[in-house]
Amino acid sequence: MPIVTVSLFGGKSLREKDRLAEAITESVCKILGADKKEVVVVFQEAPHGNFYSEGIRL
Repeated sequence: MPIVTVSLFGGKSLREKDRLAEAITESVCKILGADKKEVVVVFQEAPHGNFYSEGIRL
């Protein structure tokens, strides 16, 4: 069972997450040959102050 975890800033709408989950699921099925029922997409949202790049807060 493929499990895909997506980390992102909070504030995305349910519609945006629905569309992204659908696109990820389609890609996983196409590339890995998985059945759509087996694919799980998990969104982990965090406040903006919790992400850093090159040591700088985003």
